[in-house]
Amino acid sequence: MRPTLAPALRARRVALAALAALAPALATGCDELLQADAPQLIEERNLENAANAPVIAAGAVGDFECALAAYIAVMGTVADEFADAQANAAIWDLDRRTNIPATTLYAVNTCAGGFGGVYTPVSIARFQADNTLRLLDGWSDAEVPGRQALIARMAAYAGYSLLLLGEGFCSAAIDLGPERSPAQIFALAEERFTRAITVAQAVGGATGDSLRALALVGRARSRINRNQHAQAAADAALVPTGFVFNARFTPAAPRAENRVFRANNGNGTITVDPSYRGLTVGGVADPRVPVADAGRGGSAPQVRLWVQNKYGALNAPIPIATWREALLIRAEAAAQAGDVAGAVGFINQLRQRVSLPAFAATTAAQVRTQLVEERRRELFLEGHRLYDTIRFDVPLSPAPGAPFPNGGGQYGTNKCLPLPDLERLNNPNIPDP
Repeated sequence: MRPTLAPALRARRVALAALAALAPALATGCDELLQADAPQLIEERNLENAANAPVIAAGAVGDFECALAAYIAVMGTVADEFADAQANAAIWDLDRRTNIPATTLYAVNTCAGGFGGVYTPVSIARFQADNTLRLLDGWSDAEVPGRQALIARMAAYAGYSLLLLGEGFCSAAIDLGPERSPAQIFALAEERFTRAITVAQAVGGATGDSLRALALVGRARSRINRNQHAQAAADAALVPTGFVFNARFTPAAPRAENRVFRANNGNGTITVDPSYRGLTVGGVADPRVPVADAGRGGSAPQVRLWVQNKYGALNAPIPIATWREALLIRAEAAAQAGDVAGAVGFINQLRQRVSLPAFAATTAAQVRTQLVEERRRELFLEGHRLYDTIRFDVPLSPAPGAPFPNGGGQYGTNKCLPLPDLERLNNPNIPDP
């Protein structure tokens, strides 16, 4: 029995419902709005038209931003950036690393519907970006002003959504298609990024340059994830120094908030993991990991709350792509090629900007070991740590079998979240277990 919609199909219905809700307001004056009759049926073609292209694209961006913030908070808890700080048994499995496909929390919750939802929000973000891209392909430049820039933007956002699916989940499915491995999903992401790079370069100007750099970082990330070091480094080398592309947030609505700040600093649902407290470099406090003792308990009063201060408010932006990540990719590729001096230089370029002591190494092995540490600090709470623990084979901590202090049981072995039954049981192209 397949009782519910898979995330991609649900995304279409959510989008159409949202546009339908806006239709009366767009067509009438404000004082007439309360007296307008709701249409019994609004056909899709009446909503997905060229005149609505900027609104549709903005909605896709909003879906990704909501999903990204939720992803960072949740996957940071599955990894080791955050730890559980509340008494809700429903989310213990995340910190305990004991999620199973039947776990509904991470599968069905929305990005603004309480802590834990990731698979559906990321799947919706991916679908909305790809669907908007499909619509833009069917319209002309004359019909949609700025169409080429929108195409580049949507291709890049589709690529980043696919990256999150591949990095966070043991497998995933796209548009009711077959179950795909992370490597297969990264290949799809690379296709989107390649298109974004090509189109953005043709767009040119400040907008085109920014979108091109956004996609270059994404393609470098998808390539380094598949051990294509030289190709990843070539992309990363084209990213300008100082480049940052942010997701933007506002406290105006729950889905538009910075959910990292909400879950940690606001609600105390999660606390900064002990492994990220008091980090130093050569006796100097590491400013890349700004955390503090909140002086109180979390949602569960017996759990001491430590808060991150990287994002200081509900409207604080979160980086999607940065030149810092690009430099770390170049350092990793240099170490892989045996260029120890080059790799050390990239690491120290990042350290110098925050006045930290220089790093020294004589072997590629030393650099690779240090890179894991540099990445966990430099990219703190930017959505990278979980997959880094997978591709660098970082030992689980606490170790599997250790007692889970908040809710009993033992720590498990999950490094990625399994394909949820939500997808498996509703997707005709994936065999039932």
